[in-house]
Formats: sequence, structure tokens, C-alpha cells
Amino acid sequence: MKDNFSRAVSVDATARRGLAAETATVKKSVKAMLASLGMAAAIGMFSPSANALAWTLSPDANALAFGVTVVDGVAQIGSADTPGQPAGIFGAGFTQTGTSFSMDFDADLYTWDAYNAPAGTGTGWWDAFVVTVSTVDYYWNLVLSDPVVASASTWVWGGTSYSDDILENYTSATSTTDNISLTSSSPTTFYVSLVLDTKTSPNTDTNHPSWGSFHVNVAPVPEPETYAMLLAGLGLMGFSVRRRNKNT
Repeated sequence: MKDNFSRAVSVDATARRGLAAETATVKKSVKAMLASLGMAAAIGMFSPSANALAWTLSPDANALAFGVTVVDGVAQIGSADTPGQPAGIFGAGFTQTGTSFSMDFDADLYTWDAYNAPAGTGTGWWDAFVVTVSTVDYYWNLVLSDPVVASASTWVWGGTSYSDDILENYTSATSTTDNISLTSSSPTTFYVSLVLDTKTSPNTDTNHPSWGSFHVNVAPVPEPETYAMLLAGLGLMGFSVRRRNKNT
């Protein structure tokens, strides 16, 4: 019986060591992937949100979302300029409730030959990295059209040239961030999306891969209980001041 117990303990210890090794391998792979995207330097550009966000992945997946980071086009990371990129909307989003929303973010994005200028002979983006906030729904659930139009609530990048066999890169400038914002006349749900769109018509692209990552910094919205505690605290301070004045 003692031998059986010892064997059980040994098996359990072996399983724990195996799990620890597997976890370490996953962490190493994620770090290596982020390093390949250049995010080791990019994360120093600004202070990300202190708390992890509750992410929702797009139905087409092909993305990772953890903490305050989104990686789009995971299957394409480091690809050569060869066909095989899947068509889809790859990314993640989260929601926040309030009357206003503002988010700073930095980006490290890559694309092969993905841009076709909307003006002149071009008709839109072949691939588009889009960071946007809406009061309707996530980006992948909206009625979309190409080209995506940039605004205060929508940021977009997809390269600057087409068919030149050059891997283009967008990295947020050192010590600066990009931003999106939106306001509402009444409390509402803001849907925030950070995606790589390779399938919205009329221009779609499965020949020239794109991939990239974002870090976000979201201003927290105080909960109603926080406001209540603040008001109660101010009330107590006022009462204390009045009482002290009365006693002097």
C-alpha cells in the first residue's frame, strides 16, 4: 500500500513537472512571437492599461487577445510574400459603458503589397488594420464597405503602396500613441474592435500576407458605486467642517 502511495505521488509530481514545462514552452513561444513583431520596444512607448480587459475574439479568429494586447493575423506572422492568407476579419474587441470613450494605443503592423489607393485607379484597401469604437456593435458585425474611412472614432492603416514586393511596417512613433474616441448623449455601450480585415469587398486579398499587434490604454470609467462613495465622502467632509466651525 505504501509503495502504491509512493508511485501515485511520483506520477503526480511527474505530471506537475510536465505541466510546468508545457506552460513555460507556451510563455516562451508568446514572448518569441511578440519579439518577432518588435513589441519588446513598442511596449515602452506608453503605459498600457493596468488591468487586463475582457476580450471577445472575432468569429474568424486567427488572433490572440490577452491582458492589454491583441495580435492579428497569427497564422501569417513572419510570412514571405506568398499566396495563402485566409480571407476574414481577424482580431478582438471589448465593451465599456459610459457617456464617453477614449483609448490610446500603439501598433506594430506589417503588410506585403496590401494597399490600393482609393483615389485614381484604385478602389480601396486589400488588407486593412482597423481600430474603431461604435455604439452599434463590433466591427465584424457591422455592414462594411471598402475603403474604410478614418475618423475620430476609426483608425486605419494598410500600407502605402501595392505590387512592389516590399514588406511595409507601421510602428507608432516613439513616446507617442494613436487614439480613438467617441461620445454619447446618454450612457451607452461602446464596442471597441482591433482587427485585420482581409475580406471586405470590393478589394479582398489572399495573396499578400499581413499581421501585427496592438497594446491599448483605456481610461477607466468609475462605477456608480464609486460615484456614490465619492459623494458620501464629500458629504462627510462638509459635515466635519461645519461641526468644527460651530465648535470654534
